[in-house]
Order: sequence, then C-alpha cells, then structure tokens
Amino acid sequence: MTTWMSWCVRHWFLTLAAGVLIAMDTGFVPSPRDVIPELATRPEVRTAFQDPIFGTQDAMLFLFSFLFFGPFAGFVGFFLLLFVLGTLGAIFLPLGRRVGLPEWCSTTLYLMLLGTITYVERDAWMPTSLWFLGLMARAWIVVMS
Repeated sequence: MTTWMSWCVRHWFLTLAAGVLIAMDTGFVPSPRDVIPELATRPEVRTAFQDPIFGTQDAMLFLFSFLFFGPFAGFVGFFLLLFVLGTLGAIFLPLGRRVGLPEWCSTTLYLMLLGTITYVERDAWMPTSLWFLGLMARAWIVVMS
C-alpha cells in the first residue's frame, strides 16, 4: 500500500486536476464559459479590438503573441520568484537560527510574510492582472466569433 508521501508529480497533478474538475462540476469554482464573457465585458477592455477592418487581425496577433511569448515570460517569472525566495531565505533563515527557530518554522514564517504582503499590496498588481486577463478574454471572443 502506498502513501501520499510516495506519490510522484504525475499523481499530484492528476489529483489536483480531478479536484478542480469536481469543484467546477459542483459549482464551487466557475467554469471558463462563465468567466471569459465576464472578463471580456470589463469596462477597461470593452472597446478593445473594435476596429471594423483590423480588429480581428489585432486580436489574432495578440493571442499568437501571448501563446508564443507566454512560456518565455513564465520561465523568466518563475526564476525571478526563485531568486526572490532564495534572497529572502538567505536573510530570514539565519535570523531564525539566531532566535532558535527550526528551519521549517523560519521558512513557513517568511512564506506567510510574503503571502501577507502580496495580499495587502493587491491594489498594486490586481488591476493590471485583471486588465490583461480581460484583454485575453476579449481577444478570444473576437477571434472565435
């Protein structure tokens, strides 16, 4: 009998995907069919890609650019996140050792601190993220219609 500690990445991914599908099926998480039109009708992106001549081409170019450059941007963002976590770990872990905290406790505390700062400063990053997601949804709807 295996335990959850012996699961590989594939098992965790399948469990997470099944959980998301069950949550969408039960209504805890809205489906993309509900979210995409809502994002596309946000006031700041409602007029995007409305040009009668080049609107569809602009939307297609935007989607292609996102699909082409998105993995590279995700790769850079992932390593930037690793750099920030490593830098903060190099600062907070020795401080935790001086206080007498175990390493896992120091790591948990500084990750909680990062999560709290991200939540408190959501006004700095949330509008831009919602604008970009709305622009993606608007481009998707324009191209698919």
